[in-house]
Amino acid sequence: MIATLSAVTRERLRRFMRIMRMAAVIGAGFGAVYAGAIAGPGARSLLASLLISIPIGVISALLTASWIAGIEIFLLTRASMRWLDALPFAAVFILKTLVYGAIAGAVLAGQPGERLLGVVTVYNARTGLIAVFLSLVPVAVVVMMFQAAGLVGYRTFMALLLGKYRRPYAERRFFLFVDVVGSTAIAERLGALEAHRFLAAVFSAVAEPIELCRGEIYQYVGDEIVITWVEADGVADARALRCFFAMRAALAADTNRFVQGFGVQPELRAALHLGEVIAGEVGQVRRAIVFHGDVMNTTGRLEQATREVGCFFIASAEALASLGPPPEIRTHDLGALALRGRVEPIRAFCVEHADRSALKGA
Repeated sequence: MIATLSAVTRERLRRFMRIMRMAAVIGAGFGAVYAGAIAGPGARSLLASLLISIPIGVISALLTASWIAGIEIFLLTRASMRWLDALPFAAVFILKTLVYGAIAGAVLAGQPGERLLGVVTVYNARTGLIAVFLSLVPVAVVVMMFQAAGLVGYRTFMALLLGKYRRPYAERRFFLFVDVVGSTAIAERLGALEAHRFLAAVFSAVAEPIELCRGEIYQYVGDEIVITWVEADGVADARALRCFFAMRAALAADTNRFVQGFGVQPELRAALHLGEVIAGEVGQVRRAIVFHGDVMNTTGRLEQATREVGCFFIASAEALASLGPPPEIRTHDLGALALRGRVEPIRAFCVEHADRSALKGA
């Protein structure tokens, strides 16, 4: 059954299951805290409370998380829910906290864990307040984490939260520079404000395929998106290569919205390269993860070369050697390209999908 699902659905299910595993751990933890808060004196009373409260906490957390994760992963990713993107951060936080809090409250009132275990829980004022607190606080924390992750990207958020790059170190990464074709002419025709809305719509449309390909959006630079993967993540399922075509497919599926709203169908071009960078946190008032290395400059030069060689997607030989292109991907050797700012030329390939050529010129 799983094998017949689309790649998008499979990735969403993986994300859903990751959240469910985390929910089980959190539920067990909160069950233990609740047991400690209500247990009577003595180790025997505490043990009895733990044996009941931990399973109840896990069951309640799984049920609550299944609703919240289902809404976040399967419902809010639909085009019909884009109106939420126009709301301020605080408004979305309050709205989600109220909705998800109501879900948590319904689960708490329904006592699914107690029913499955065949126990009866009678809440008094004290234990009821503790239960409500332990239900609503994690909901608010989870909503805040979802919202904060949406500002910087989930993987970047987790790296900052866990301090992964507090000490800089070298790592090999793929970088994909993606540019909107003809953006200057589009901006002149639409005007500055509409051009901004156009780019915002493009970036919104391609956000999900980037996330589903496990890409990290490193930067938005004008009309360009810089996406990155650590080498192992980019190689898996050729994500670093397939991401570009998934982005183009997402835009193609949204043709009517762009044509009706802006009078143009956006097109992309891109370059992919692999190399070593120094990754680390910088900043004091505003912290960020930055990457330094020649691979960044080279990828940018390769993206500029797409205009010169008449190819929408260029990948370096080093990137392709690591990836091993899947069967639906075709490559055409462009030879050694002389790039501005580089002494040594770099061998590169034009990359196209079997269903839609990348050799359409710029």
